[in-house]
Amino acid sequence: MSYQSRDRLLGASALYISPAARPTWRQRLAFTFVLWHQRREMRRSLAQMDARSLRDAGISPAAAAYESGKPFWTEMGPLR
Repeated sequence: MSYQSRDRLLGASALYISPAARPTWRQRLAFTFVLWHQRREMRRSLAQMDARSLRDAGISPAAAAYESGKPFWTEMGPLR
């Protein structure tokens, strides 16, 4: 399957989403809190990794230090 045919399938499925299927504000708020918790945990574990583990993952120590210093509400950036 080519990239173009996958793109058409994704575009066609978006037409069938009804307004009733949209998440409520409570669901969006809950999703936001879960996302922030995941980011906090990822940054915490990234800060605790040693140099060898970072090298195995292909992450530079400078990128890990920079990323782990960001607040939880910002997106994760590239770690290469």
